[in-house]
Amino acid sequence: MKNFRFKGVILLIFTIIAINFSCNKNNSFGLNVQPDGDILQANQTDTTTIISYSVKEDSLKVDELDGSNLLGSYIDPYFGSIKTSIVSHIRLDNAYDFRPNGSGSLDSLIVDSVIMYLAVDGLYGNVDGQIFEVYQLNESIYIDSSYYTNSSISTSSINLASSSNPIQANPLVPGYVGNELVDQAILRIPLSINDFAWPIINESGNSSLDGNDGSGEFIEWFKGLLISTNNSQNINLGGIYYTDLLSKNSKISLYFRDTSGISSEHDTLQFNFNFNTNCARYHTAEINYLNTDIENELNDSTLGQDMFYIQSMGGTRAKIHFPFLNSITDSNIIVNNAELILPFQYYTSDPYVPSSSLFLIEEDSLGEESFVPDFFEYNYGGTANFNENYYSFNITRYINEIISGSKTNLPLNVVSSGSGITANRTILTGFSTSLKDKPRLILTYSKY
Repeated sequence: MKNFRFKGVILLIFTIIAINFSCNKNNSFGLNVQPDGDILQANQTDTTTIISYSVKEDSLKVDELDGSNLLGSYIDPYFGSIKTSIVSHIRLDNAYDFRPNGSGSLDSLIVDSVIMYLAVDGLYGNVDGQIFEVYQLNESIYIDSSYYTNSSISTSSINLASSSNPIQANPLVPGYVGNELVDQAILRIPLSINDFAWPIINESGNSSLDGNDGSGEFIEWFKGLLISTNNSQNINLGGIYYTDLLSKNSKISLYFRDTSGISSEHDTLQFNFNFNTNCARYHTAEINYLNTDIENELNDSTLGQDMFYIQSMGGTRAKIHFPFLNSITDSNIIVNNAELILPFQYYTSDPYVPSSSLFLIEEDSLGEESFVPDFFEYNYGGTANFNENYYSFNITRYINEIISGSKTNLPLNVVSSGSGITANRTILTGFSTSLKDKPRLILTYSKY
């Protein structure tokens, strides 16, 4: 039904354009306003019709990406609820036996605490306390397998996080790992002594603690963790943390004491479980558009002529189309420059910053995707201008290929850069918006 509605809008606009053209040769399209036979240079028009709308994005492959793992949740006033979770191995710092002297009784051990430290490189949204939950995986994950933003996995029902109180980290303030002040913000999540520490300690003497990768060793026995949230939030509360699992500051530290012998020797010991490049790791995203403007637009693409939306993490991508470029068949026209301007909505104190850059992606009739040919030019653009709130793209080659007939005029996809490792979302204005700034295709051309 969405496709039929879209085609209906195209037909309606085409009919209006055709009527206007038949009544007035100097029509608003702008490419044929000059008398036939004139030799013209440096003509310009920015009235080309632009159709825009949003579509649901496919899930994104997000395993072992070179970038942040996303963790947290928030309620967006336009995009609804967003929740991201991390799935990862943890690995032994080294083979270990917690028994005193390798053969003593575990009864003399006292576990003081277990802390998960997650290095934080940034935050999307607001610094509000969030309730974190941690679960042990019931199924193995593998570093050579593919995992996506919508991947699901089975876990134990036991929450290994020991606190139900909100936890937060300010990404601008360095944190502590143990008693050491480090150069990164730290999200500090206490874990259960009974449910996390003791089951591992009790494996002392078994092959489970002999190493990480052999048969019967640690990651085969302890398959990994799901780190998630369980928040009840209102609009504009919460955010998504950009965690750096590969930082030396990201780890789980188990602090314990051996109380055998004289009390002066009861020093606190530390054993670490590490996140590192040998860990299979990925993050998932749960996005709910219920009762949002985006849900309405996904059901009725014509609403994209007012506003349309792009969201990372497998949320939404935009489609833009120039339906009447095929009407430019005059072989005496050369487009010297084609600049696409896409205005976005943003104000300085808004915690939901638009994507730093966008990409234009062609999609052929078979669904195969590629960058527009101008992408590889030095002046392609696509970077957000936060002074004037717009993206600018040079697509001269692409437009000339459409006009020449060497390329089929199909809608372009507009996607966010870093979509798998950022939480940014972008609100763009459509061609029929009542707001001042509208998308424009500025064509500078010569006619001879």
